[in-house]
Amino acid sequence: MVTAAVTLLAAVGAAAAAGPGVANAAAGRYGATEMVLTVAKGESTKPAQRRASLTCQPAGGTHRQARGACTELAKVGGRFDRLQLNGGMCTMQWDPVTVTATGRWKGRKVAYQHTFGNSCTLTTTTGPVFSL
Repeated sequence: MVTAAVTLLAAVGAAAAAGPGVANAAAGRYGATEMVLTVAKGESTKPAQRRASLTCQPAGGTHRQARGACTELAKVGGRFDRLQLNGGMCTMQWDPVTVTATGRWKGRKVAYQHTFGNSCTLTTTTGPVFSL
């Protein structure tokens, strides 16, 4: 058991030393979190007005609030449909915003798409997750 753990740590350490591409490949085998998130005006996903990459453990990518997004997603086990932050009140104005998330959360495939009634509802429900 100890030998297996040492071998695993050595392999991950060697991959990290070899460079980011190899380190990411090693992390993928052990549950990487790498996603692309988009935000589009309207009820369609195209054209996306904003797009960002998000990685967790450690938080990074091109996402402006990667750490906050990873924290909120960790609270719901990476299940976007369970995000319910209730950060305030919004009007009932219909000005739809459609978001997507594709990639992997701790090795599990993610394919999420949802249309919110307006950007306020998006923000109060998902917090920093789609603040790209």
